[in-house]
Amino acid sequence: MAQRLGLGTLSARVIGLSALMTLAIISATFTLTYIAATRILEQETAEVVAAELRGIVDSSDGGRNLPALVATIRDRAVGESEAIYLLTDRNGAKIVGNLSDWPENVRTDGQWTSVHGVRAPNGQDIEIGAVAYVAPYGTRLLVGRDLRAERNFQAALIESGAVALIAAVVLAGVSGFVLNRLVMRRIGDIDSTARAIVAGDLSTRIPVRSGGDEFGHLAVTLNEMLERIETLVTELRTVTDSLAHDLRTPLTRLKTQIQRGNDAELPDGARREALGQAADEADRILSSFSAMIDIARAEAGAARDQFTQVDLSAVVRDVFELHQPLAEEMGVTLSFAEEDGAPPKVSGHAQFLAQLVSNLVDNALKHGASGGAITMAVRREQGIAEVEVADRGPGIPQDQRAGALKRFGRLDSARTTPGSGLGLSLAATLARMHGGDLLLEDNQPGLRVKVRIPAVG
Repeated sequence: MAQRLGLGTLSARVIGLSALMTLAIISATFTLTYIAATRILEQETAEVVAAELRGIVDSSDGGRNLPALVATIRDRAVGESEAIYLLTDRNGAKIVGNLSDWPENVRTDGQWTSVHGVRAPNGQDIEIGAVAYVAPYGTRLLVGRDLRAERNFQAALIESGAVALIAAVVLAGVSGFVLNRLVMRRIGDIDSTARAIVAGDLSTRIPVRSGGDEFGHLAVTLNEMLERIETLVTELRTVTDSLAHDLRTPLTRLKTQIQRGNDAELPDGARREALGQAADEADRILSSFSAMIDIARAEAGAARDQFTQVDLSAVVRDVFELHQPLAEEMGVTLSFAEEDGAPPKVSGHAQFLAQLVSNLVDNALKHGASGGAITMAVRREQGIAEVEVADRGPGIPQDQRAGALKRFGRLDSARTTPGSGLGLSLAATLARMHGGDLLLEDNQPGLRVKVRIPAVG
């Protein structure tokens, strides 16, 4: 799938959102940092000025010794230091200091203030943070600091913050673009696969680029779902074809028997026989549809909310007792064996489990009765409850066992025997419904069918 990066696409929104979020976070962080740094600088400057003011006052006997005050200020105002001093008389005339004259709008209340003044002797206009108050003898004293270094620091902080902000936004955009490409590539894989399936190619699967991340797990899960869907669709097609093929003959026979029974010249005995055969054909057709409905119910998870702990040995014993008279009539020895100890229990539906085992015994009686013996067994092995039904008949070749578990799956040799080919398919579906599986094995000779279901307790 080709990726588009238009303004209205998800890709553009993801990249833009990541850049905006980064811009907002960095801006808020820088603003708080700038405010905190400015307050700390101002506080430190005010503390330094207050300390210098105390030193000047203390050195001049509280400011009352004017010559000492003038000498102290003259000594400290030498050079290009950041310290600012100015002492004027009551008329504002400069007595001593490194300012040309008294700045405008300076309060002499001893409170910290920021003003502009002209520095002597170079006449440079500077910003000053200062404290001023009225000294003894009507003089006025101003002590402050040149704020150029502080302003330069603030400017450098703003400049570095702007550079960091631009770099962060660019990096956020790039990382958002890369992350978006990675995510959109995975989404593109899913989109391409979905489009191929819509086009009719049910064998297409999502590429699993990495099995360790969330997209890898999602791809594996979706591929399992697609595998199941393909299997169901394939089985549906097979069922449709097989249903049309396998029901053609019984429906034809049903029509023939009905036509015979409708013949007015046919003797009453022959007419009753024809109608009876028609009823038998109808029963076989209804049995096929009933089995298909049971398979559909099992695949849909019907009655799963009614699962309880079921004694599997009791279920198999009931099926054994039900089929034993029929086996005797057919001349087949039907036996049942179970292990000593506590019988295995499974979480399931007793009626469906009985139907599962009954289908296996019916299949053995239909196709394995020639061997003269059928054995049934229940055992528990490493947390698995196992049911086994084995016969001594012709069995199923290895390469045809998978087909025998499909709906309407019948061997060529079994086409002449009554049945719909749904018995083993329904049994396998009921086994999956209970979280187990159904295995076909060679009994040498004959067929051994094993159903393995997780045991409880």
